Amino acid sequence: MPRELDPATRRTVLQGCAATAVGLGALSGTGAARGRGSENRNPRLELVGHSTLDVPEGNITNMDVREDLGLAAAGSFVNADTDVHVVDLSELENPERTATVSAGVGYVNDVFFHPEEPWVFTANEGGEDAGWAIVDVSDPHDPEPLGPFTVEDAGGVHTIIAFDEEYVITSGSGRGMVVYDVEDPTDPEEVSSFQVDGAFVHDTQVRGDYAYLSHWSRGLYIVDMSDPEDPKEVASFDYQEEEADVPLRNAHHAFPHPEDDICLLGEEVGTGDPGYKHVIEFDLETGETELLSSFRPPQGSAQQPTGQQAFWWTGHFSDWGVGDQQDILFSGDYKAGVQTFDLSDPADPERIDQYMTTEGTNEVRREDPERDIDAIPQVWGANTKDSEYVYVSDANTGVFVFTFEGY
Repeated sequence: MPRELDPATRRTVLQGCAATAVGLGALSGTGAARGRGSENRNPRLELVGHSTLDVPEGNITNMDVREDLGLAAAGSFVNADTDVHVVDLSELENPERTATVSAGVGYVNDVFFHPEEPWVFTANEGGEDAGWAIVDVSDPHDPEPLGPFTVEDAGGVHTIIAFDEEYVITSGSGRGMVVYDVEDPTDPEEVSSFQVDGAFVHDTQVRGDYAYLSHWSRGLYIVDMSDPEDPKEVASFDYQEEEADVPLRNAHHAFPHPEDDICLLGEEVGTGDPGYKHVIEFDLETGETELLSSFRPPQGSAQQPTGQQAFWWTGHFSDWGVGDQQDILFSGDYKAGVQTFDLSDPADPERIDQYMTTEGTNEVRREDPERDIDAIPQVWGANTKDSEYVYVSDANTGVFVFTFEGY
């Protein structure tokens, strides 16, 4: 069983890892990483707050935040658990679950807040009639579900994201990326969809008028959404057409940089040789793309207590920092916890810190003796939401709030 580690011990887990040259870039172990340009820098994640959310029955999935509302929401993943957990963030040192509500059929793999309305969009997966829903959190102690809604001729939604104030985009169904008008939240209207040769669209992210699709077996596709009713492909890094010095597999998420024309394309590989993170440069005018680097941490970055768990060393959802930290990638990496990478030189990524999210392990063990403690940590994702804080969800140990200091 993994033990609870104090912050200093967590960060020494990786010390001694040698710098590893991978693909087109070199990746340093934490012991050597101080941040570019100064020997006196010591960039590190500092824990601000944490809650197990009272150890709900369903494992925690993705987490989203509306700081102006002082709220977070997280999904739930176990069997056919459809729960959405609403979290009060008014005291970041002590996040508190205010309510749990069912969002419909299947489990809730992903959540995303509407940018203006007090609504949480949910991606419901795992049942024949699963699709998506809206949860009104005007009263965070008594949330009201709207829906659920199905995706016609598809079944199930893996991820969901708002686009502007009028639309929501679902991904992961048999229909690829599907766009809905949600001006009437009780009666959303499908307006368009996008898919390449029937390939699975695992996730969609947006920046400005463009959607960035992780198209699983097809890699990165960028789509012009200036007319949401008529999405148009403008660029792609298609795995079936490109070559690289490393395998190109399982495009899980595609996060564009806040300003620069580069995109982090992360893989999710459940067993065997772990996946990579790829940095792809793109030109929206010409449609040209170029792979700048491919990297992954050394094997010692993750714990594997029994040697048998799937997804023990692979990436999951990540996000870029903001302001003077916008070149920092905060990566939720399952059993490797939360990792940070400096991509100020995108051709030469540098790993600079790691935090193992083991707080609350004893509480989880007390409340649910049957829970697989070997699966701690199991970080689902890291999210900055244009904030100075980094919000993290761990499937077993709950939600975490961090700052990133010393960069």
